[in-house]
Amino acid sequence: MKNNKLFIPFPNYQFLGGPATFMGNLRAYLDRKGIAWHTNRSRARDMFINAGFKQRYVILAKLRGGRIIQRLDGIRYPEKHGKAYKKKNRTPRFMYRYLSDFVIFQSHYSRKQVQAMFGALSDDKHTIIYNGVNKHVFYPGKKPQQHRKFVFVTTGNFRNADMIEPVIHALDKLQSHYNFQLLIAGKIHRHIHPFMNRNYIEYAGELDANGVAEVLQSGHCFVYSHLNPPCPNSVLEAISTGLPVLGFDSGAMRELLPFATELLAPVNNKIFQSYHEFNHELLAKKLALCMDQYKMFREKALAHSHWYDFEDTGSQYLNVFRQIMRI
Repeated sequence: MKNNKLFIPFPNYQFLGGPATFMGNLRAYLDRKGIAWHTNRSRARDMFINAGFKQRYVILAKLRGGRIIQRLDGIRYPEKHGKAYKKKNRTPRFMYRYLSDFVIFQSHYSRKQVQAMFGALSDDKHTIIYNGVNKHVFYPGKKPQQHRKFVFVTTGNFRNADMIEPVIHALDKLQSHYNFQLLIAGKIHRHIHPFMNRNYIEYAGELDANGVAEVLQSGHCFVYSHLNPPCPNSVLEAISTGLPVLGFDSGAMRELLPFATELLAPVNNKIFQSYHEFNHELLAKKLALCMDQYKMFREKALAHSHWYDFEDTGSQYLNVFRQIMRI
């Protein structure tokens, strides 16, 4: 029935990033399940929204008797966003506290981050659902050749220095001791270009999901650097292709990788870490550890490559929609 249609602001993305990846997977899942949805925000009643959605449309939906589910996929904080963080948080914070009927967090860390900034919610007003991966696209490939260069892979939307600079500095320290390559796939923003001037870097360009999967399957290990990530899709995709994942012990990384915490460079126990607390020398030690003990880490990664299936993620979202919105 028309009144049972759920408003979801599905955008059209040509290339993949974190929120776009999730929304694309959710849209495909709901379509397979025959769940009706629409994108007409002016007539919306029941709504599933993210942190960046415009507040006035949510208020109009509430006036129509609608119910609101808010998914928080990262908020602003002073350690990364400076003094402007309060202004940028104003709208999602207001909706979180006064308009949302239910909130979905991507991880326990995501909940901890949001509740530290916006305040706590009762248990009946929220849940935690990890992001998931399309297992028909992301799955383990053939074992990489051992007699050639060791291939580190990193993928994503490289918009901040914390996403690439520590990796480059760490690899620079190892260049005279190991034979390796860094394969990068994704959008490289202009201010990141200076970090790309290394002879061990190969840039694969901006790719769709199938292209990203092929890049991951061609590598030995996935390296990820990001400040306070709530639940990074690129990490889950790497896990699904059977790659050992290494990076900094920041955000939800330890939570998502309980089977391979040895490959996480220590930072500190703060909820909101700062970029200057990322030590590239500690990351270099983890890169060397992965190369030196690759067989063991690869076997461990393959044993957990079935984790984070979007079929499970989609089922949990659909259960929330049915419970909260009577979809």
